Amino acid sequence: MIRPRTNHPGTRTISATRGRRPATAVIAFALIAAACGDDADDDTAGTTADTTAGTTADTTAGAAAAGFPFTFPNCGTEYTLDAPPERVLLMEAAAPSLLFAAGAMDRVVARIEDFPEEYYSADELAVLDALPALQAEATSTGGVEVSLEAIIEYEPDLVIGYDTETITHSALADVGIQLYVMPPFCDDPPLPSFESIVDEVRFYGRLFGTSDVADPAADALAATVASAAEAPVAEGRTAAALYVSSDGSAIYAYSALGMVHPLMEALGMTNVFAELPDRVPEVSIEEVIDRNPEVLVLLYDDTGLTPEEIAALVTDLPGASSIRAVADGAVYPLLFNYAEPPTPLVVQGLSVLADRIAG
Repeated sequence: MIRPRTNHPGTRTISATRGRRPATAVIAFALIAAACGDDADDDTAGTTADTTAGTTADTTAGAAAAGFPFTFPNCGTEYTLDAPPERVLLMEAAAPSLLFAAGAMDRVVARIEDFPEEYYSADELAVLDALPALQAEATSTGGVEVSLEAIIEYEPDLVIGYDTETITHSALADVGIQLYVMPPFCDDPPLPSFESIVDEVRFYGRLFGTSDVADPAADALAATVASAAEAPVAEGRTAAALYVSSDGSAIYAYSALGMVHPLMEALGMTNVFAELPDRVPEVSIEEVIDRNPEVLVLLYDDTGLTPEEIAALVTDLPGASSIRAVADGAVYPLLFNYAEPPTPLVVQGLSVLADRIAG
C-alpha cells in the first residue's frame, strides 16, 4: 500500500460542496431508545411508549444541558448534532488515539483499518482487538475502500476517517449516518501543528460530551510538546523525513506541509525539503544526497520489515553512504502514525524520536 497521502487517502467526490464560505447542512443524529415488550400486547404497548418517551425526553434534556445541539465545520461545510454520537465506526488507523484521549472509545462499534500494536498500550489493544473489523481493500492512493452496505450493517451514527468513492458525506447522510473527515484528509487541509492536535482532542471532547476527560488530556499533550521544545535533542541539525516504499522502488520527501515537519522542528531540526510545494512529492536519492541532511527520519508502515531493513532501503542505495546522516549513523526509522497524520500518536512519536536521537 502506498502510504504517503497527498492530502487524502481516497478519491474525492464531493468537493463541489466545499467553498470558501461554509454552507450549513444540518444533519441530526437520532437517539435510539431500546424498548422491551411485545408490540402485540396492547396493555404493555402504552407503558412502553410512555417509558420510551420519558427516557428520550430525559436524554434530550441532558444533551441540551451538555451544550447540544452542537454545530461544527468539517472540510468547509457545517454540520449540527442534536446529541453526542453513540455508535461510531473508525476508518483510520490513527483515529483511536483521539477517541482514547477524549474518553470516547466506548462509543466505537467497529473499525476498518488495522492498528499496529506498537502504537497502543496493552489495555488499549484489548479494547481494539474486541472490536469487529470490516473487510476492506487497499486503494491505489493509500487508503482503504469498503462497501456502504458493510458500514450500514453496524448501524453507526458517525463514521470517522475520510471519504472514498463510495463513502461520502452525501451517501452516508442519505442513510442517516454522519461522516467526519479528519482535517488532514480534507481537500484543503489546515497546516499541521501540535496546536491542531491539542485542539482536535478538545473538539472530540465537545463532540462526544466528554470534555471532562478530553480537556485534561489535551493539556497533558501540550505539556509534553512544550517539554520537548524546551530542550531540543537535535538543536541546529538539518534533517529530511522520507517515506520509502517497502520494495525500495520510490522515495518521498515531506515538505513543511506534513506533520513530521513541526515534529522535527520541535526537536530543533531544520527540514531540508521544507520549501517543496507539495506535501510529500517523490524525490530521487540524488536529491537527498545533494541536500545532505545530518539526520534522516524514515517513515514506514510495513511492520513485516524490521527497522534495520527499513533503513537499508535508503542506506544501501548507490551514493547514499555520502549523506551525512548515513555516515554518522543518524538514520531513524519511525512508524508512520508517529508522524502522520496529526493525532496524539505524533506527540508519542515526538518522545520516541527524541529518545532515539538522544541515544
